[in-house]
Amino acid sequence: MLGFLRYRFLPVLLFICACPDDGTVPGPLDTDTASETGPTGGATDELTVGSSATTMGPTDPDTTPTTSDTEDVATAGSGGGDVSSTFDPPAACGPSCDSFSSHEGMVMLTGAGANFACVNHIVGDLYIGANAGLQEIASLGNLERVEGTVTIAGNLELADLSGLACLREVEALKLTSMPQLDDLHALANLRVAPHLEFERLGITGLPTFAPDFAGVSSLILRDNDALVDLHAAATWGVAAAPLELHIEGNAVLPGISGLGGLLADNGANKVLIELLDLPKLASLTGLEPVVQADLHFQRLPKVPGFAPLANLVSGGQLTFNALPAVGDLEGLGALASVGTFTIGDCSHGDDGGMDGLTSLVGLDSLVSVGHFALAGNDHLASLAGAPQLSQIDGFSSVGNPALSQSDYDTFFNQLEGVPWGCVGSWGRCECFPINPG
Repeated sequence: MLGFLRYRFLPVLLFICACPDDGTVPGPLDTDTASETGPTGGATDELTVGSSATTMGPTDPDTTPTTSDTEDVATAGSGGGDVSSTFDPPAACGPSCDSFSSHEGMVMLTGAGANFACVNHIVGDLYIGANAGLQEIASLGNLERVEGTVTIAGNLELADLSGLACLREVEALKLTSMPQLDDLHALANLRVAPHLEFERLGITGLPTFAPDFAGVSSLILRDNDALVDLHAAATWGVAAAPLELHIEGNAVLPGISGLGGLLADNGANKVLIELLDLPKLASLTGLEPVVQADLHFQRLPKVPGFAPLANLVSGGQLTFNALPAVGDLEGLGALASVGTFTIGDCSHGDDGGMDGLTSLVGLDSLVSVGHFALAGNDHLASLAGAPQLSQIDGFSSVGNPALSQSDYDTFFNQLEGVPWGCVGSWGRCECFPINPG
């Protein structure tokens, strides 16, 4: 099997094309311009919760919670192995307590009636499940710090997060499968949360955090059907590079200009951006600060072009597919080098491709590409438009019926050497998955 360069990217499955494995090492480019119908494929993913987590048992409000975990986990409450805490919550933030304690180990609220009224520090993860009662959740009113991930999943009783109003520091915050939850104002005291994931919520905009919020490293926004406004992100700042942004399946999101301030804070540092399945997204405005990036843009039917990417100079992995309103690559004129550059898609047959493209016009500064892959672009009739391109290690072109042998010959004549790879029909040049590591 031919080898391809691999780059770390947001956790998705990418497809690029290459010649079938004939038991030999990669050789010079093999060409055959016959055209056939391509294969189909796909991948799915879903959030799962491990079955070995700590489950908190039922407690009376005046007693100490118990745990069924077999690990060495301190009990929570006013004694019984708790350790004293120095994380003093704001006055009147939660239930009145004479003193506060830390709980060591994962905590799961699943409807068993656990009580954490005087715990303000969890050394581990916190999971609030679909069956957790409102009284259980309210008992977290003094919780200030979680040295792990806070996950709230599928709890349809929650109208807001007032039970977590004291929360100030977490490693990651994941809110998922709660379409009734449209109010995140209770997170206003949060000052550390580098990893955020909001999925299938009822929110129309992003939350505002504490004035001294320390910034984000990754943001996932997936399938939030009412989300229209991302401008609160401009107040967050960036915690660490590379910044990762995954925006997918938000049915009415009209724009991403609200991310412009966040990207400006990122400066010239690398950013990883996925924009997938956004039927109302009208432009890429907001991406102007991006200088170096991994980009995966797919199924964005209204995006007209790449003009907001005029400052992009280098890319690790660039994948553009199913942007039918894009007629050229203008806007990518500063792009000089790319590791893996995929235009189109070889995994979905007739459903993939950049069918608005007729040439490579717009790649004025592009000099080098590690692997250049073109797939399923029905109207791509010329490879002109990248006059400086002279270095390509690997080249694949499959299912581009308007390209002729003379088009390929002209293109290869401008290169310093003949790349390895495959050119031809779906049957000749197979598509295979790469799972970036």
